Amino acid sequence: MARTKPSLAEALSPWSAPHDAAELLEGFRLSINALADEQHTGLPDSMRVLKVLHLRNDIELAALGGDWPAMGVRRLGGAWTLDARQFDLWAQGQVSVFRRRAEAAQPTVQMQSRMSLI
Repeated sequence: MARTKPSLAEALSPWSAPHDAAELLEGFRLSINALADEQHTGLPDSMRVLKVLHLRNDIELAALGGDWPAMGVRRLGGAWTLDARQFDLWAQGQVSVFRRRAEAAQPTVQMQSRMSLI
């Protein structure tokens, strides 16, 4: 059975667990930063961006850019890519949001387990 890695779209899905989404997004953020540093540009090569984010084509990236305008999706030539600096700032903010959601959800589980002991 083939194993696939989660894409950026799956990390941002409303059905993702907040902790998992935060971890995935942090990994994508670091990978895009490394790619931009490697290529010495703020607008890395589109095909490599798609590979890092586990997206099939640039239309998926454009759709995510429409859903999340602050993400930094840009059209460069005929292809869609990311502004690495904009993506970094946006991803840091989203990771914070997901981590707060994960922390807010956690006490509820602990409270339920304490209630079962009584």
